[in-house]
Amino acid sequence: MSTPEIVVALLRGTRVAALASLFGTLLFLAVVAQTAMVDAATEVPPLRQRLLRIARISTAGALVIGLVCLAVESAVIAGADGIIRALHALPVVAFRTQFGQWLLLRFVLLAAMLPLLRVRRAGLTIALVLGGTALAVQPLIGHAGAIGGGVGSELIASEVLHLLAAGAWLGGLLPLFISIGTLPRHEAAIACRAFTPIGLAAVLVLAGTAVVQVAELMGGLPGLFGTTYGHVALVKLGLFSILLAIAALNRFALIDRLDAANPVTARRHLRISIAAEAVLGALVLLTAGFLASQTPGTHEQPVWPFAWRPSLQALSDPDLRWEPIIALAASGVALVIAVAGLLWRRIRWPALAAGVIILAGAIPHLDLLFVEAYPTSFYTSPTEFAATAIVHGAKLFAANCTDCHGADGRGDGPAARSLPLRPADLTAEHFWAHSDGDLYWYLSHGFEAPDGRVAMPGFTRVLSSEARWDLIDFMRALNAGESMRQFGKWSHPLHVPQFDATCPDGRMIDLDDLRGRVLRVIALSGNEPAASASPAGIDVTTIVLARDPAARKQGTACVANEPEAWTAFSIILGVADDTLAGTQILVDRNAWLRMAWRPGRQASGPDAGDWTDPRSLEAAVRDIAAHPIAVDTSAGHVHPR
Repeated sequence: MSTPEIVVALLRGTRVAALASLFGTLLFLAVVAQTAMVDAATEVPPLRQRLLRIARISTAGALVIGLVCLAVESAVIAGADGIIRALHALPVVAFRTQFGQWLLLRFVLLAAMLPLLRVRRAGLTIALVLGGTALAVQPLIGHAGAIGGGVGSELIASEVLHLLAAGAWLGGLLPLFISIGTLPRHEAAIACRAFTPIGLAAVLVLAGTAVVQVAELMGGLPGLFGTTYGHVALVKLGLFSILLAIAALNRFALIDRLDAANPVTARRHLRISIAAEAVLGALVLLTAGFLASQTPGTHEQPVWPFAWRPSLQALSDPDLRWEPIIALAASGVALVIAVAGLLWRRIRWPALAAGVIILAGAIPHLDLLFVEAYPTSFYTSPTEFAATAIVHGAKLFAANCTDCHGADGRGDGPAARSLPLRPADLTAEHFWAHSDGDLYWYLSHGFEAPDGRVAMPGFTRVLSSEARWDLIDFMRALNAGESMRQFGKWSHPLHVPQFDATCPDGRMIDLDDLRGRVLRVIALSGNEPAASASPAGIDVTTIVLARDPAARKQGTACVANEPEAWTAFSIILGVADDTLAGTQILVDRNAWLRMAWRPGRQASGPDAGDWTDPRSLEAAVRDIAAHPIAVDTSAGHVHPR
């Protein structure tokens, strides 16, 4: 990170810390302090005044830091290289950007709070609501607010709950520290126990909302371990784990000692522990500021740092699946036995020994749930499986790969026999067991035979990164076409190739615009009309493929703009370019290729019928509309639902 980026991250973290302190202090006053001070009337004024002083300092700090943040980020947004230009940019950013407008709203909320931070209870209740609202504004000026749509709304709600929970727990630690030093020991113990439900609820909310954020922003395990965003999150997770450990120590060991024989020592130890917890909480909030300054893991290509990665392939193999299943069950039994030993002292050591023995026997069989991995294993193709990429990949394959893999990709090229290892059959079913990232690694770095000789050279110096991705797209399409040629269907779900189209009303669309609709692609050699295929209640968009899109007259259907789309579909269907005319393809609402029909042939799929009969075509449309393919991205497979 550059120096300005570090400054911005620190300011963001400090701003959130001040807001969390404000909200946590007011919540502590409203709930915890009120409970603890019922029987300590003489201690009420000094404690309440000290806590209100913290609230006022937090409010003023949030205002000042917010103003500095606005100035610094205005300079960064405007690319200002001097104070004068930064000052000119400030009102523009403040009044004309969503970021600035939300910050201004927060300034208004905080300014309105200051007169309310008095001893009177009614004003404090309003101040608590305003403080929570000021803290809840934070997601609207971060990643979640920039995403928009349903995902953005889900993230905003999740982050609002996350921040309020963090404020309730971490923001309440300083008031708790002061309360233990101010109240008598019995009331101090009451305050600690009254704070426990708040901390526990906060931890549960933090854990639940973190799952949502990991799914939407992190990119799962690959993003967690393979991106800068994930590395910062791991630091935050580590600090959070230590926080939990200290909180557990406080609740289950130190608090009870306040009512024991040596309360002075117990109070000192508890305050030291809570002070450490508060410092760690501040570090967590500062780390969150750095996290907000990073590009989300879902927008980066994760560099996988381990030699192995999790895989569920073995569970889909009838010959292998029971071995890891039994091993997982045995591991669960070992854990149950160990926990029983910890809870039941009489059997502790035999139970722990039995658990360790069972676990030692099960672990070696769990290696089937892992496969070899490379730094690029979790890379995803940036091409979106575009028609132009597939056709370009076909040209690259002919120029660079056919000597070894053969023109059809079967591994039987003229140079195959001279190699130490037979080239891979790119049309085989096992080809789909390799991720795009694995294939990218193979193309980039090649293979060595066991004797050290080069079995396949790497293409890093020969082909650009974009060219290697295009090659992968072509190989996917080639494999799909061979499956269609042999079995009359695609053996593995495949996305429809991306291409642009022009509709009769002049709109330019791409396939992302058609998500949620059934798509019918039809290859027409001339200007013949495309028959309707829209059953009642089902949105179907028809797109015409033409070998020369410019020569195609506008009709009632959209027309693909790129001539490469014709060739790409020919490859995917395993047919020659000049035999594609008349072919129809149906795509489900999640953009997966589902069925295909060619003149004179039965459509792919069971009982799909002859699509020259409108009833058969409509039946096929209804079938895929009712059973779209859903993608389980975490497991790397797809399934109809």
